[in-house]
Amino acid sequence: MSARCPTASYRLQLTPEFGFDDVAAQLDTIRSLGVSHLYLSPIAQSVPGSQHGYDVVDHTRIRREFGGSEALGRLLDEAHDRDLGVIADHVPNHVSVEHAELNDRWWTMLRDGQESDAAQWFDVDWADGAGRVVIPRLGEPLDDVLDAAGITTGVGDRGPELRYGPLRFPLAAGTEHLDAREALPLQHYTLSWWRDPARNVRRFFTIDDLVGIRVEHAAVAWAVDTIPRDLTAHPAFAGVRVDHVDGLADPAGYLAELRELLGERLLFVEKILGPGERLPADWPVDGTTGYEHITTVEHSLVDPVAEGPLLDLWSASTASAPFVELELTARREAMDGGLAPDVDRLVRVLDAGDDVDPARRAAVTELTLALERYRTYLPDDEPSQTVFDEAVTHARRLGDDDAVSAAAASIVAGGEPLTRWQQLTGPVMAKGTEDRAFYRYFPLASLCEVGGTPGDFSTPIDEFHAAQRRRQRTAPYGMLAATTHDTKRSSGVRARSLALAARSTEWIAVVEEWTDEHAAIVENVDPALVVLALQTAVTARPLTEGRLGDYLVKAAREADLVTSWIEPRPEVEEALRGLAAVLVDDAGGRSRRLDGFARSLERHGERIDLVALAIQLTCPGFADLFQGNPQGLFTLVDPDNRRPPDWGRLDELVHDTSSTDPRSAVEAGQFDLARTMVTQRILHIRQTGSTAFGGSATYTEIDVSGEGSDHVLAYARGDADGPMIVVVATRAIAPAPIGSSTVVSLPGGRWQSLLDDDADPIVGGPIPLVDLLADMPLTVLHRGHRVSDTR
Repeated sequence: MSARCPTASYRLQLTPEFGFDDVAAQLDTIRSLGVSHLYLSPIAQSVPGSQHGYDVVDHTRIRREFGGSEALGRLLDEAHDRDLGVIADHVPNHVSVEHAELNDRWWTMLRDGQESDAAQWFDVDWADGAGRVVIPRLGEPLDDVLDAAGITTGVGDRGPELRYGPLRFPLAAGTEHLDAREALPLQHYTLSWWRDPARNVRRFFTIDDLVGIRVEHAAVAWAVDTIPRDLTAHPAFAGVRVDHVDGLADPAGYLAELRELLGERLLFVEKILGPGERLPADWPVDGTTGYEHITTVEHSLVDPVAEGPLLDLWSASTASAPFVELELTARREAMDGGLAPDVDRLVRVLDAGDDVDPARRAAVTELTLALERYRTYLPDDEPSQTVFDEAVTHARRLGDDDAVSAAAASIVAGGEPLTRWQQLTGPVMAKGTEDRAFYRYFPLASLCEVGGTPGDFSTPIDEFHAAQRRRQRTAPYGMLAATTHDTKRSSGVRARSLALAARSTEWIAVVEEWTDEHAAIVENVDPALVVLALQTAVTARPLTEGRLGDYLVKAAREADLVTSWIEPRPEVEEALRGLAAVLVDDAGGRSRRLDGFARSLERHGERIDLVALAIQLTCPGFADLFQGNPQGLFTLVDPDNRRPPDWGRLDELVHDTSSTDPRSAVEAGQFDLARTMVTQRILHIRQTGSTAFGGSATYTEIDVSGEGSDHVLAYARGDADGPMIVVVATRAIAPAPIGSSTVVSLPGGRWQSLLDDDADPIVGGPIPLVDLLADMPLTVLHRGHRVSDTR
């Protein structure tokens, strides 16, 4: 699609405290890294005070708290002056209705009903609600609220309204003179207790305050795409990232229209690819936002020997089922719980009736559970038909053969049944797997990442190379993620987790000793959460009692086993916070054994993090660097990962790279500096040798032979003139498996180290691995001039 592959993008989380002018103040520092593109979190008007921006209320306006259109214009001008492109996060799937008065279309539909023009925006099952929108926002049953005079009427800035605490809802024409009890039955909506399971609006997963919008309607899509369309007038605007593309009724159709609007600018989709899954061939996009890269790297670098000991520790600590069984249970719970209204709606559509047939519902459940990816893209995507047929075959073995076959036939016939099912399967996977199963399975917690496959462990290095060759063919301009606003652990935490796996035997001894010493504390906490807490305490330092406690409570609520968001149990959560307090003290120095192990992980993990960074910067596609990079990032799931970075420290790092080289910085324990230099040097090479990283570039696996060669990852990037850059790295293992006989067959030519300015040039050919790596798990070589000349 694109004429030039970016060197890297830099993801910035805009907040009311960090707007467009604040971003502009950091452009020189960001540009000094060698980054070519800014990547901004959502910029449309959202709920005031929002720290993330995905709760959009008006797609046509730039968010005022960021400085509005004028400040955005200044940022674009400043970016253009520095040859920086700007990518904007775009949210076409849903809007916020938390405060109805902030959302013009929602307010209008609630006031005027299903015949209003605004009704086409929202996916409401009017028949199920007897012509009314179900709004589950009451803290108590409606009658109790009315008896307590909790709902009143009045006139606000949008006209006559109902009021419930801080919430406001419009009054239908002709009901302005009535009191609340008289007016409520005459509205186009029903206010209900939030615990009542009834819902008749498609939501973003199970979040009642975020409702789906219907960009399959041209008028809706036109309004939703206002900001990208307006931004095409500015030369700095470089493209968009489409949030939650799987939520759309017709992703291919929407993306085709968006591509026409954007021209040759970059277009990415947030899409979680399952194992072996590819983007549909007819999607006119440059790639995904790169979660699959995280999975590929983690499973390639983890020590395969660690699987047995870590599983043994997990089994000894818990009564957990294998992940595949645990995941199916969690997905079934999601379908029977928060997503039940969506399942029931699909069944009613299939039966063309008002009742939910239990046999048909069971068939739909088994068919959905049998799909091992987020969704299909029928009817035009051939691979989707294959996986659908496989799901039908599997579901027929587990459920009622005739009922499954009938449901499948109705779905695959197309129309509304197909749309409803394809918009259901993604939320089932997200809520069942990511937000439930991933918080129940912790042999190695870092493998439970967005798009991850924690039921697997280490994968052969050959699979890493196959993934890169495939990506070079299919998405050479796609993003490569390491840390995002959605990752459950940042790259630095995951690197330390890989170091923990490499020291699994020592880790088991530490866990057993610590739990014996603190038996009185751990006996009051679910064993699985004790395992998670211990791993987190040593991989996410520095931690405070509050940060770790908040994380453990969130993890426990997501798991929904001993406490939950709907039914929080104070005694359980208090015990978790008590555990957090002890662990922070112990891992911070009070326990010599735990603190010592954590310190060793930090040193080991920083080297692994450097390996992962070099891979991210050189693989097919381009690195998306999260704010704060290239400083080590040690954050947990949101909101922890939204903490602002130390911009002053970053500025110091990017301007302090002339006095040493990466290897010397590592030896001195200056890992942030080492990461900064590696980033700058590789991105400089990408700038000067862009043909080696774009659509016509090459990815070549380098032959490694000898003892331990299956633990060595080596490849070259280049163009028609030959290899330009070489990366050689080892898995996150103890040194023993790599033998002195291991040989790397470097491509021909003279190669200069990017990490060691004093190293002599290397002539291509068979080179002993120990000569390349010495005491580092990584080397990066560049063909041509000395790397020190690139500074």
